[in-house]
Amino acid sequence: MTLPSALLLAAVVATLWIAARSWTLPAFPGRTDFVLMQLSAAWWSTAVAVESMVPAPADKLLWAEMAWLGIVCTPSLWAFFLWSYTRGELPARWRLVLVTIGLATWAVALTNDAHHLFYTAIQPVNAEPGAALVYSHGLLFYAVTIYIYAFMVMSIVVTASGIHRATPAYRTHYLGFLVVMAVPWGANAGYVFGNLTLFDLDPTAFSFLMMDGIFYWLITRRRLFELLPVARDALLDAVPDPVLVLDGDGTVVEANPAAQALAGDHAAIGRRLADLPGLSALSTMVGAMPAAAPGPLTLDCGDSPRSFEVTWVPLTAGGGGREVGCLLMLRDVTHRHRAERRLEDTVRRLDLARLEAEERLVAEQEAKRALNGFLSMAAHEFKTPLAIIDGAAQLLLMDAEVKAPGMLPRLEKIRRAVRRQVNILETCLADDRLNDPAFTLRRDWLALPALLRAAASAQGDAAPGRRIELDLDGCPHWVVGDGPMLELCVHNLLNNALKYSPSGTPVRLRARQEEEADGAWLALSVADQGIGIPDGDLERVFDRFFRASNTGTAAGSGVGLNMVRRIAALHGGTVTADSRLGQGSVFTLRLPMLCEEAIAMRQPAEKCEG
Repeated sequence: MTLPSALLLAAVVATLWIAARSWTLPAFPGRTDFVLMQLSAAWWSTAVAVESMVPAPADKLLWAEMAWLGIVCTPSLWAFFLWSYTRGELPARWRLVLVTIGLATWAVALTNDAHHLFYTAIQPVNAEPGAALVYSHGLLFYAVTIYIYAFMVMSIVVTASGIHRATPAYRTHYLGFLVVMAVPWGANAGYVFGNLTLFDLDPTAFSFLMMDGIFYWLITRRRLFELLPVARDALLDAVPDPVLVLDGDGTVVEANPAAQALAGDHAAIGRRLADLPGLSALSTMVGAMPAAAPGPLTLDCGDSPRSFEVTWVPLTAGGGGREVGCLLMLRDVTHRHRAERRLEDTVRRLDLARLEAEERLVAEQEAKRALNGFLSMAAHEFKTPLAIIDGAAQLLLMDAEVKAPGMLPRLEKIRRAVRRQVNILETCLADDRLNDPAFTLRRDWLALPALLRAAASAQGDAAPGRRIELDLDGCPHWVVGDGPMLELCVHNLLNNALKYSPSGTPVRLRARQEEEADGAWLALSVADQGIGIPDGDLERVFDRFFRASNTGTAAGSGVGLNMVRRIAALHGGTVTADSRLGQGSVFTLRLPMLCEEAIAMRQPAEKCEG
């Protein structure tokens, strides 16, 4: 065992220890590349150590060729590690490309006797047995050297570009990387271009011992790969919320720009948290963790206090979970707290407004019920004198037929006015009844033809000179429903048709029974040849208080058709309108034929058959 071989084997042992130690640390970016680089360097040192120990020149040449796997892979894997560590993990396929190139170069080196592209000639440095060899390099040697040096240049550029982003606590890591690169690269450059040797051998493999010493110092003393990878610097800078990293003693070892701004004019990194005026309130909270859960915190930030939500994350190292520090994340929730306070104030005001609105609504409903009661009472009171007037007009008509025939038109006019007023009152009373939540339909057997004839006759009497045509072919003799309400529907539909159609045109009332898959239906339609309804108004014609835009000065309240729709819905039916502007309208009321009601009401079945 010679001194050179002992030094080289020590380098191998140190390199393998660094590889094993790095593999046991928590995962960090580029860990696989770093471990493979260490193993590759160990291979290189091993080959040079064996080369120094074997005596035969042919054996020395063989181990010099064996070293090429480590020579090619070590710098390329180092460059890949730095890139992954500082800029993000590279895909695994690129690592496979590097190893493939290394294996191919190794295979070419092992076959050097066939082509002499690596070594053109060899000779011992002296005549002593086992003396080291001097190699004359071929073209491929220099081509591979350029390939290796390209990765070394890449490594220096990547490391140097990250120094300006590194905080003082981690700038040592970057500088350590530069020294680690400079030592073997300087040794190798001296050997290739200046014939620099150590113990008549390439000094690069010996430099790995110094490289491992630097790595040992960085890992054990500067917590390389342990507390916070330097690759996270750019990420921390991009985080808008303050982020602090504390070591086990409560000293700030990392702080992004937002956290340093909270510290004011005092440099945060390297100082204890309790000594920083802007962040001293955090020290009490950190001292209570993890016994106390992190929560809201108010910091005095000069102009006004700011509120933060603090998240505490312990940082551990090694397989045993040894705690080496903690990470504090402060989320600024000042605006959110202010918005929450404004929202709470708004909610309180809205609650007060709601209570006031509810009180007003109750008062309005009471007033509306009183008004509806008054209107109902007034309508009933009006119907009594109107009935007296109508009765008196009938007596006068009978007397006038004999004594004063010229008075007949005037008396008929009085009766029509009375009937019109009665219809208005009936509509008001019906609308009031329909608005009553307790209202229920009556279910009576109705002689439908008689009901329709009576309604047509009443409307004809109210509009002398107008013709109402009845088409009752297919009309069922009996239906079940609320007689007054259905009669009101027919009156409203006929009244609308007469009101909005020329005096010389008839209004047609048609009723028929239709058989459908879901049962029998009564279809009652009223058709006119009047002004029609504009397309834009057709969908709203059944809305309460709505009147079409072309009704002009014709009298109306917009309640009648809405009432028809509500009565139809209560009966389980529908009402539809089909209209052409200037050509007329057809309103169709469809109601289900509830013949099964005969059983419940114990009515004779022949009524259903009619």
